[in-house]
Amino acid sequence: MNRRFRCFLFGLLVVALLPSFAWAQAAGEVTSGDLKVDHGQVNWTGRTITATGSGAPDLNDPRARQNVAVARLGAERVAKMDALRNILETLKGVQINSELTVEKEMVTNEKMRTRIEGVARNFKVVNTKYYSDGGVDVVVQMSLDGPLASTLLNPGTKAGEVPSSGAAKNTGLVIDARGLKLIPALSPRILDESGKVVYGADMLDKATLEANGVAGYFRDLSAAQESKRVAGSPLVLKALKLADGGRTDVVLSNADAEKLRDPQSNLKFLSDARVVIVVD
Repeated sequence: MNRRFRCFLFGLLVVALLPSFAWAQAAGEVTSGDLKVDHGQVNWTGRTITATGSGAPDLNDPRARQNVAVARLGAERVAKMDALRNILETLKGVQINSELTVEKEMVTNEKMRTRIEGVARNFKVVNTKYYSDGGVDVVVQMSLDGPLASTLLNPGTKAGEVPSSGAAKNTGLVIDARGLKLIPALSPRILDESGKVVYGADMLDKATLEANGVAGYFRDLSAAQESKRVAGSPLVLKALKLADGGRTDVVLSNADAEKLRDPQSNLKFLSDARVVIVVD
């Protein structure tokens, strides 16, 4: 079977039958949109990067010609190498913050490039398809959190400084940024009208960054409010606009910003990264 046609058929199978493993999109989920590449996608709601890889048997290897198991083993290795290239290519398009993408970080920082590639190599294989001609296709996945977050984001210098006195009224924060054409990022910020930071990675410790990242993303307000990240009684605030200089940071009215600074309130949900942003 032609390899290109086989890849096409596998892609159809993935979309039709394996929504939890690839890019079938549940209602309200935020995927990479214009950052999507041919063989990979970022799911910001599920906080995963998924990619495919294809491999064919080495017909120059006499062992592969004589033994289907050997042929498939070799093809599977090639498929995983192809998947690694594709997941890295997808990862490069991820926005770290308003100024920096993963690709830019890899190009300008050789040490960081090596670390990022090392994290990507630990992808998880979530599906494998074997073909009668010995070819193999794989679907692989990696998390936006965990080792990737700790590699790309620095633990906050202001971790633990949010007000936490009194009984907690809210279980999280939902920012409604619909209509602003915001781009999801690993390290978004929430600012007041004067440009002062109200919330960002600087307020989170390493454990929280690795476990949750800075913020979750949804397209549907109800789904965001009911998400495990903020479920219960989240505070819902409407973003005024995007911050100047990029499309990842949002600006709140000064009145709303003060709700997230009130020294008499229990705002521990901020230091726990219980923050969700609703986008278009």
